Amino acid sequence: MTKSVIDWVPRLNPLLRVGPPRWNGTAIVTDIGIDGEERLIEIGLAERCVLDEVDGSRDVSTIASELSAKGMPVDTTRIVGVLNRFAYVGAVERPFSMKAGLADIDWAANEGQRVRPDQIAGAADSGAGLGLWRKLTFLAHPVVFGILVVAGIAGAAFLAINLSDALATVLDATVWQAILAGVAAVVWTGAVTMLHESGHGALFHHESTRSPFLALTRFGLILMPNTHMPGFSLLGARERARVLAAGPLVSMVFAALPVVLFVTVDEPQVRIIAAMCMCCDALIIALGISPFPNTDATRLIEAWVGVDQLQAVAFRTLVGKYSLPAGLPLRSKVAIRLYPVLLLDTIALWLAVIVCILN
Repeated sequence: MTKSVIDWVPRLNPLLRVGPPRWNGTAIVTDIGIDGEERLIEIGLAERCVLDEVDGSRDVSTIASELSAKGMPVDTTRIVGVLNRFAYVGAVERPFSMKAGLADIDWAANEGQRVRPDQIAGAADSGAGLGLWRKLTFLAHPVVFGILVVAGIAGAAFLAINLSDALATVLDATVWQAILAGVAAVVWTGAVTMLHESGHGALFHHESTRSPFLALTRFGLILMPNTHMPGFSLLGARERARVLAAGPLVSMVFAALPVVLFVTVDEPQVRIIAAMCMCCDALIIALGISPFPNTDATRLIEAWVGVDQLQAVAFRTLVGKYSLPAGLPLRSKVAIRLYPVLLLDTIALWLAVIVCILN
């Protein structure tokens, strides 16, 4: 290797964003991206270690020495290969000037990200439809978000206190009253769901500057609206938790509205409609905060413990398809081991609730 290459002093692109490391069941991975570009690049542990040593003052040989001192001996040839890959995609400043071979790479930087395998893509947002999230970005302000947390908890408590009376009202309704209330409740639930997803989108855009768009995700055999957030993995754990919590909190706040109607209006049909909306709100909120696959609760756990697709990783580890490295953070290992038990307990609790309601 020539001395000039060893003496290369790489510098990070100032617009580079580096996400936190995550365990995907087979490797520790990290996503990197550049502000203003759509492209996301997944890198492995070795590449992440090299990237962490790039500070604009160390040359290739110094980076090799630093990694060796930390117990990760890597020869300079491999380091140069990693740095070249970073240079081609613009993660580090390019130490060369060339057009051939880079045009396609730079063009690909503006390609939109694909949705996850468990999602069905929707159209990218153009200001309509889920563009509602653009109107809700004020929720990201720390004071407003704090108010949202308090109001959401209060709304959920208000709903829980009056839920038994609402359920009794629905069960006492005539068939036609129940049908009319059911139609109204479906419309109401759809509207709240869009607000819920827009809450996710608003916080995501604030934290990342990237634009979300609508997709569908599978909840068992059921397809449900889902906000696709390209670059979500680049956010820190705290930012991801805020983004994920925003949706359920918005739902909890709006859940208080039919409760107000239910407790203040005497007209029977209005009360039945309000009661049906309350039952639907309670069901959606309860499902969202349950640790089923693809719910907000599971995504929150994943953000905290640093594990991708926790349900898949946990069960594949349980049956021996995946191994669990000793060096994995304790909270990640605990979550992977406990998730199957948590899921089974949740299913048992839901079955018990259903039996109680039917009886």
